[in-house]
Amino acid sequence: MRKDLFLSKQAYIIPVLAIVNITLGLFVSGYDVTSQRISELALETPFIAYTHRIADIIIGISMCIFALQAFSVVKGYFSLLTILAFGLTWIFAGVFILTSPLHDIYGLTTVLIIIPLIFVIEYREVLKSNYFQTYSIITSLIHIIFFWFFNYGFFSQDNVGITQRVWVFITLIWFGVAAKNIMLAKK
Repeated sequence: MRKDLFLSKQAYIIPVLAIVNITLGLFVSGYDVTSQRISELALETPFIAYTHRIADIIIGISMCIFALQAFSVVKGYFSLLTILAFGLTWIFAGVFILTSPLHDIYGLTTVLIIIPLIFVIEYREVLKSNYFQTYSIITSLIHIIFFWFFNYGFFSQDNVGITQRVWVFITLIWFGVAAKNIMLAKK
């Protein structure tokens, strides 16, 4: 397998590990996936905590590799910077637990709102799928709605776990789809 193909395909690990983190709480006695945030898994038993934290770190590293690989296709500077920043937030989330302000690098995850939109703007000349461009715009709009609802209390705290899991799933699936589209662009 060519190195550049591998570097694009490695981004498929992002949605796979997202599913691991999303479902991990189902196997923890006393943990409520409906009302507890995913990051609270880092406060559980060592096996669960480290599985979750290592998954976060690998997701972050994979995002950074994907950012560099996509940049090698088209010099999308804003995509590079925003995806690298978002990848770093995942690495920090794995290293620092929920009780540390460094867990979310002081709110840097909000950069994810614009990643899909910036990506399709910068890569529009090489992306072959109009569907992917539309999908990316819709994903950014979903991010805006989720952040708005999260930050202004429109989601019930009783359901914050489910809401976050849906949002994380939507967010991280995008990276797998983007990787596929970068591979198609390189052909």
